[in-house]
Amino acid sequence: MGRKGSRYSVDDKLFYIGLVENENWSTYQIEHAYGIKHSTVDLWVKRHADHGIDGLKRRIIITYSAEFKTKVVQEYLETNISLPKLCEKYDISNPGVIYQWVSLYTSGKSLTTTRRRPTMKSGRTTTKKERVEIAQWTIANELDYSGAIKKFNVSYGQVYAWVKKFKSGGPEALADRRGKSKEDKEHLTEAEKQELEIKRLEARLNYVTTENKLLKKFKNWKGAENLRRNLSSHQRTLKRSKSRYRETL
Repeated sequence: MGRKGSRYSVDDKLFYIGLVENENWSTYQIEHAYGIKHSTVDLWVKRHADHGIDGLKRRIIITYSAEFKTKVVQEYLETNISLPKLCEKYDISNPGVIYQWVSLYTSGKSLTTTRRRPTMKSGRTTTKKERVEIAQWTIANELDYSGAIKKFNVSYGQVYAWVKKFKSGGPEALADRRGKSKEDKEHLTEAEKQELEIKRLEARLNYVTTENKLLKKFKNWKGAENLRRNLSSHQRTLKRSKSRYRETL
């Protein structure tokens, strides 16, 4: 399905809602087939049921107060409520918005009153190595497109396209073949591939570590044991990959 601007269009959303309501697809099947998080599709289905087409249209810019952010974060940390359920309860556009607040709160940073604005950046020229790194970082961070835009100074359209290509065809799908002969196509050396793999693992480890910080404050938090196992696994994998990378130098 196509996109309009930096968001899914109403037609896009209706297509996925139709798969659920008319074709009996589960939202997990849609995530597997199209790469859209099941919780996002769940949210569209719920908003369509509650508000019709209007519930799927672009939303006005919203100001969230520091007090409101703190209230939502504390409810998330002190109860077993999920991020999608909190979005439904407080009419917040995306679970990623709440996760950013949680990350700030648990790292000791203040939750200031901010006005949510759409991120609009123009694209820039990139190498294949950069495109692979950006796609891997975005996937490792649970499809954090906004974070990728800020970190790598690229546009939403670029990140979305690279992630989609990477998921369907791996690193080779991100080669720039425009006006190039077969001999001119971009290729990654083995050292570059291993360097990118280490960056991918470091990005994922950083993401999991951020979540793991919650454990120190909220020992009874649901899913704590799974986070511990994930963190330990990523640490071991990163250590092995760095060791293999040094051997090739």
